[in-house]
Amino acid sequence: MKQIKYLSIGLSIIGIIIIYSASNVWAKFKFDNEYYFLFRQLIFFFLGLITMEVISKVDYLLYKKHANKILLLGFIGLVLVLIPGVGMVRGGARSWIGIGQFSIQPSEIMKLSLAIFTAKVLSSNNFTKFKDFIGLLLVLFLVFTIIMLQPDFGTGVVIIGGVFLVLIIAGLPIRNMILLGMAGFMGLVALIISAPYRMKRIFAFIDPWSDPLGSGFQIIQSMYALVPGGLFGYGLGGSRQKFYYLPEPQTDFIFAILTEELGLIGVILVLTLYFLLFYYIFILSIKCKDMFAKYLVLGIGTTLFVQFTINIAVVIGLMPVTGVTLPFLSYGGSSLVITLASIGILMNISKDVSR
Repeated sequence: MKQIKYLSIGLSIIGIIIIYSASNVWAKFKFDNEYYFLFRQLIFFFLGLITMEVISKVDYLLYKKHANKILLLGFIGLVLVLIPGVGMVRGGARSWIGIGQFSIQPSEIMKLSLAIFTAKVLSSNNFTKFKDFIGLLLVLFLVFTIIMLQPDFGTGVVIIGGVFLVLIIAGLPIRNMILLGMAGFMGLVALIISAPYRMKRIFAFIDPWSDPLGSGFQIIQSMYALVPGGLFGYGLGGSRQKFYYLPEPQTDFIFAILTEELGLIGVILVLTLYFLLFYYIFILSIKCKDMFAKYLVLGIGTTLFVQFTINIAVVIGLMPVTGVTLPFLSYGGSSLVITLASIGILMNISKDVSR
C-alpha cells in the first residue's frame, strides 16, 4: 500500500513547512538563526526517509524472531536516561540521551519495541483466560513505571493507550478489559493526585483563567491562535502567537499555529490526510493473513492514532496539557525518524500482503 508511504511523506513535508513558520521568530531570538529548527528537521527527515527505505526491505518476520531482544534494547535506553550524566533534562523531564544539541529519545524507540513485542505475544496465545496475558501486562507496567521516573506522563499514556486499543481489537474478553481499564484508570488518578504540577494542569484544564500566567497560560494562548484563524487563516507565516506568546510553538502546539495560519481549510486538509493514513493502515491490517503482521500493523497504527488524538485534544482544550507531540508535524528528530521507520515496517508487510 503505497498510499501509507506517500501520506506519511506528505504529512512530514507539511510539518517541515509549518515548523519553519512556527519557529523562525523563536529560533532567531534564541540561536540567532531563523532556520535553526528547519535545518535540523530537514536532516532528520532525510535520515528518516533513508531508514524507512532500508527497513522496508527487511523481512518483518525477523522482528518476531528477535522481539525479546528488541524489547530489551528499548528497556536499556529507558534506563540509560535515568543515569545522571547520561540522560539529558529538557522541559523538566530526563528523557533524552546524546551529545550537545543532538540527542535521541529512547521512549520513542520503546513505542516501536513494545508494538513488536505485543504483536508477538498476541499472535502466540489464544488469550481465553486472564493468565494468558499477565506477562504482557507486567511488561507494560514496568515500561510505564520507568517512563514515569523521567517523568514523561504523556508518552506513558500514549504507549499504554496504543496497546490497550490493540487488545480491544484483538477481541480479549470484555470482563478482563473492563477490569484492566478500571485498574488503569485508578492508577492514572493516583499518579495525577501524587504530583502537584499535574493537579495544576487539571485545574487549568477546567478553568484556564484561574491561573492565566501560570498553568493556564499555554491553553489560553492556544485558544488565541485557534479562534482568529477563520476559514483561510492569516496566511502561511502570518501567525501572531509565535511572537513569544505560545511557548515552543513548533512542538506540542504546532497544530494551533497551523490553524491560525491556514484556517479551517488547512485544518480540514491536514486532518483528511491523517484519517486517510489511519484508514489505509487499518485496511492493511485486515488484509494481513499472518497474525503477527496483523497485530504489528495494528500496534503501530493505534500508537500513532492515540498520540494524534491526545495532541489535538490538548490543543483544542478537550484534555489537560500532557506534552504529547503531533506525529509527523511536530519538531523532533527521534519521533520523526522512528515514525518513518515504523512506516518502513508497514511497507514491508504490505509487500507480503500483495504477493
